[in-house]
Amino acid sequence: MNPSLFILLLLGLFLLSGIRIIFEYKRALKFRFGKFVKTLEPGFRWIIPVVETIQIVDIRVITINIVSQEVMTADNVPCSIDGVVFYKVNNPEKAVLEVEEYKFAIS
Repeated sequence: MNPSLFILLLLGLFLLSGIRIIFEYKRALKFRFGKFVKTLEPGFRWIIPVVETIQIVDIRVITINIVSQEVMTADNVPCSIDGVVFYKVNNPEKAVLEVEEYKFAIS
């Protein structure tokens, strides 16, 4: 195999490995050498492999079911309660950079 063809093939694979697709309901935070660079909007995006990484954040409304619990009221009547938590990430940068695990911080 021709060495220049081999190098060209490796370069092509390197460039293709950086292609990412970000869906409409997600945002991506781009980090270069671990430092935040910018928020990526939906669409085809290219990152520099090995140098840059992305973290995907879902911006849809997410629900968490709270399991049913038996409680006693002040007049000693048993009552069963359950709940649902709805949350949505409005600012992906703050959700990732200022809170360790934002999904667990609200549940």
